Amino acid sequence: MFAVLLFSLVVFTAGAAASCPRRFVKLGRSCYLFASTTVDFAGANSFCQFSGSRLVIISSRHEDHLIRGYLLRHGKGATYYIGGTDLREEGTFTWEVPHWKTVGHKAWDHGEPNNKGRERCMSMRASFHYRWNDVPCSKRLRFICERAH
Repeated sequence: MFAVLLFSLVVFTAGAAASCPRRFVKLGRSCYLFASTTVDFAGANSFCQFSGSRLVIISSRHEDHLIRGYLLRHGKGATYYIGGTDLREEGTFTWEVPHWKTVGHKAWDHGEPNNKGRERCMSMRASFHYRWNDVPCSKRLRFICERAH
């Protein structure tokens, strides 16, 4: 009986991991790609779209904890772009996809966003324990893509 349970667990775990595309990590209900290359915000957005995903939209405290927890354990970059900007209206951060949806859940670090030096794009920064920060969109950073599984 124990062997059957162990076999079932191994098959189930392998099947769950296989539900995400190569290089994507399954966290909760989505698959995430934690990019190792650095590009500007537009490049990150294009890369995610090309890979059949989008820059991550963090819509709940639970999702934020999943992503931050993963980055705290496995993150290799100092800062990662996420999918929000205030490019449409200064001071109002929205998720770029789908169609500039207003950011509901917020996990900004203390004193952020501060728009210091025309910071218009959202990121997660290691020195802030991967809490949110605003950065210039031209900065070359790693990024996180999200794909529904």
